[in-house]
Amino acid sequence: MSGAGTRSDGQSPLPFDPYASRETLRLTTVYATPWTYDPAKVGQAAGRPGDVLNLGRLARYYNTSDQQLPRVLRREALDCSSLSCERWRGGEAVSAQLWHFLVPSGQVLVALTLDVPGDLIESIPLLEDLYYASVTCAGLPFEQLAADRIGCGPNGDGTVPGFLPERHQLVFRSVDTPDQAPNDDIVQRVIYRTDLPYRAEHSSISYPTELNRRPTTVGALGPYVSLICGHQDYVENCVLLSAVQAVGSAARLREIRAVAYTYVHRFRHRTTGQGSAHDRRTTLEDISDGLSQLEVELSYSVEAGGDIGMLVPALRVESFHQELFAAIGVTERAATIGQMLNRLGNAIAAELTSVESMEQRAADRRRVRTVVAVTFVTTVSGTLGLLFAFFGINARQVDEHRSMFDDHYTPIYVLIATILLCAVAIFAGMRLQERWEERRDRSRTRTWESTHRLLAREAGAVVLDTTPPSPPQHLPRSRAPEPSRVPGDRNDRRST
Repeated sequence: MSGAGTRSDGQSPLPFDPYASRETLRLTTVYATPWTYDPAKVGQAAGRPGDVLNLGRLARYYNTSDQQLPRVLRREALDCSSLSCERWRGGEAVSAQLWHFLVPSGQVLVALTLDVPGDLIESIPLLEDLYYASVTCAGLPFEQLAADRIGCGPNGDGTVPGFLPERHQLVFRSVDTPDQAPNDDIVQRVIYRTDLPYRAEHSSISYPTELNRRPTTVGALGPYVSLICGHQDYVENCVLLSAVQAVGSAARLREIRAVAYTYVHRFRHRTTGQGSAHDRRTTLEDISDGLSQLEVELSYSVEAGGDIGMLVPALRVESFHQELFAAIGVTERAATIGQMLNRLGNAIAAELTSVESMEQRAADRRRVRTVVAVTFVTTVSGTLGLLFAFFGINARQVDEHRSMFDDHYTPIYVLIATILLCAVAIFAGMRLQERWEERRDRSRTRTWESTHRLLAREAGAVVLDTTPPSPPQHLPRSRAPEPSRVPGDRNDRRST
């Protein structure tokens, strides 16, 4: 069977799309950007991938799951004569396409596709220029050109936000016979973007099984560059969409990690300037709400993007998609960041339990204070009732000719005043004790600094003092040491 998909005995062609046949190399670089759309408006802003790209018989699967896959926002042909690079001097490109993609999270990704003459080794300087976006179009930097096309204006400082660090390059080449397939040395030179020899045992290049099944097909993946040779045009477009999904997931994962570290910093310094349990609870609730959003974003924008087999039933597409996510490191890093978010959530839950305990103790103290106050009022009311009952009885101790404010009844009023003063003293004492207990609870709050103290106490770690040591003082010059004497030497005793 030949690379064109026809039988060797000359019979009718096989019922599948022919392999891509072009005389030039196709280089596509996908860039992550900080530009985002409202996720609710993604479906209205971009078209379905199958309506723009040639996806062959897989188009209906991509269109059916367009809410979970990248969509094409816009496509523009650039003037090849206006393009200039910093390192590459191989001639003028045959065609140039500027792409803007939208992923389901609302992120905008940019891709630049160039069809250039030459072989794979000669394209290495151009790959280097494209990776670092060292390309200008009509004297305008490529980053600014892509921002202008999407309507992104400059910031407050007058600068246009450029591309993010996440990016991936795709190199497509046609192969007609097995002799034209690149060998391992050429593959590693292209993927590592260096024209240098290497040792095969120290390489991170992966070869997806389904992309290397036939003698005229080659698929090699690296963390930053992938080489695809001898496949159909619709497979190359599917590979492009997978690269867009992988780069977008990697960029979103880095942003989730940055926000998680911000929440960790707020959690460690949560007690600074927060004297009440209500303020602490409010801070913890804000962090917990942010963590819930990060976990949802991690699940649907990163982890779910790594599985395409449930959406597109194609072995080559699924094989490349999974290997690319593994090569970039999205799968392992997503698991690590997921553990970070989970543990931070557990720490917040434990802290909320501590705050609830403090609030419960405060409620108990208020309840005790209220009971004491009510009991005291009842006691005083009973005392006054007895007093007025005393004046109301018909006894010889109560003289009806004397006023109730007469000095004769001074002991009774002294007793009442003593009861009232005792009540005030008891209430004030309980209030002072409550404030002391609140200060003690706040001082027990664990912060990041006290964690070091805990490790020093339990694990034997050493906590250095922040006060710099004082410089050594000059000691007085000591006298010459006297010769030592042996206590049992009798001659020495006689001489002394």
